[in-house]
Amino acid sequence: MNAVAPVLALQGVSKRFGPIEVLTGVDLDLAGGRVHALAGENGAGKSTVVKIIAGIIRADGGTLRLDGAPVVFQGAADARRHGVAVVHQHPAVFPDLTVAENIFIGRQPRRGGRIDWTAMYATAHELLLRLRMEIDVRLPVKALGIAERQAIEIVKALSLDARVLIMDEPTSTISSREVDRLFEIVATLKRQGVAILFISHFIDEILGLGDDVTILRSGRRVISCPAASLTPEQTVRHMIGADPGALFPKAAAAIGAPVLRVRNLSGAGFVEDVSFDLGAGEILGLFGLVGAGRSEIAQMLFGIVTPDRGEMHIAGTRAEPRSPQEAMRLGLSLLPEDRHLQGLVLPFPIRANATLTVLRRLSGALGLVNRGEENALAREYVARMRVVASGIEQVTATLSGGNQQKVLLAKWLIPAPRVLILDQPTRGIDVGAKAEIHRIVSQLAAQGMAIILISDDAPEVIGMADRILVLRAGRLVATFERDAVDQQAMMLAAAHTTWDQATTPALQATP
Repeated sequence: MNAVAPVLALQGVSKRFGPIEVLTGVDLDLAGGRVHALAGENGAGKSTVVKIIAGIIRADGGTLRLDGAPVVFQGAADARRHGVAVVHQHPAVFPDLTVAENIFIGRQPRRGGRIDWTAMYATAHELLLRLRMEIDVRLPVKALGIAERQAIEIVKALSLDARVLIMDEPTSTISSREVDRLFEIVATLKRQGVAILFISHFIDEILGLGDDVTILRSGRRVISCPAASLTPEQTVRHMIGADPGALFPKAAAAIGAPVLRVRNLSGAGFVEDVSFDLGAGEILGLFGLVGAGRSEIAQMLFGIVTPDRGEMHIAGTRAEPRSPQEAMRLGLSLLPEDRHLQGLVLPFPIRANATLTVLRRLSGALGLVNRGEENALAREYVARMRVVASGIEQVTATLSGGNQQKVLLAKWLIPAPRVLILDQPTRGIDVGAKAEIHRIVSQLAAQGMAIILISDDAPEVIGMADRILVLRAGRLVATFERDAVDQQAMMLAAAHTTWDQATTPALQATP
């Protein structure tokens, strides 16, 4: 694939858990100064590859080679000693310790039997400067954002003289600005000769950041090639084994009379005079960059945040929900953007999460839940959502991200809402699960449900919405109809960039 000899190579690597073979004959080369993107759906085998390289588990077959020589890591610590480091999606840091202490945890420089604080601070500062990061090394980590915490993990790897750096879904929980900063760090690491394995669900990152790409499907390598030789459509086809059009299975739906009318909605500190109608069977996209006000609008509609002013009508009746419970009684449901912090109780079984919104309805006069009715309801929606699980008693934390998201969707569909608000419904899940979520949403719209789809993924909004509203700094700045969408103009409007309306007639300026 490239002329550079690999620092680390997997040759014919296989792994089995019980009767299930999760990897079969996988080859992968990681070369110094190059980014190798590893792509595939959840369950494709990416995590198993990462664990084998990091020394967490051993392969059952095949060979790992370090600088051309066979190697067997005797655990994660041994892999680190050989120069392999991992930056996880959720950085493993100690929030109450300082930046410097986190970088050198367990191996602080010493002088005279005591920690040499001066040397530790100076070395930590120097390592951060190598990545052009200006962070006070004396700050407690709890004062930093996720992107900065990830940078600390990377610096820790550099302090160990890591030659192979695995970045496992590093961008799924950070903003677009933080993603840009992370990419700058990756570019710096490449110049320093580090071999980087980059795992992501985002096609633009896979092709834009990767020098080389390997795609796995069902534990087998489908293709390894230079990133420049792949198109987004080809990448998706290799990942899911189907035409990328299947990602957005938008069925034609007759749009009925307005179910929701919003007029001059203002509040949450910066949302100003947002007005729109939402018809029965319509999917209305809310698009914008981070901080545009999309989630804040959802929270005001759902009674989480009280608006400063504005009106909302549901089915022709004035509505002023002051709590989520009241919003649900009015026929609204909100699927929040963070399924872990806002949506699911991960230690609970699927059954308990799915029925959480209707427990009162399932309870008798004494407050005892009718388990038979609860179980039947959970089974019905688990089947409708096509959740892959051993049963409704499986602990939700043990599900893949895509299946967790389906359980969350079931939770908010069980109350039978008139209006369903979806805030980033496919964030952090693989393309196959995205297609499933899109299929469900399309079917709901075809059945007459009114849906608001909030997303910063332009292809998703374009592929699924009947109409798109673009927000910027809390204001509605443009409207697009489905049959006349101009993605470039949409992005420019969201980014506060001047566009030429004469050459983009699809754009309707919104006062």
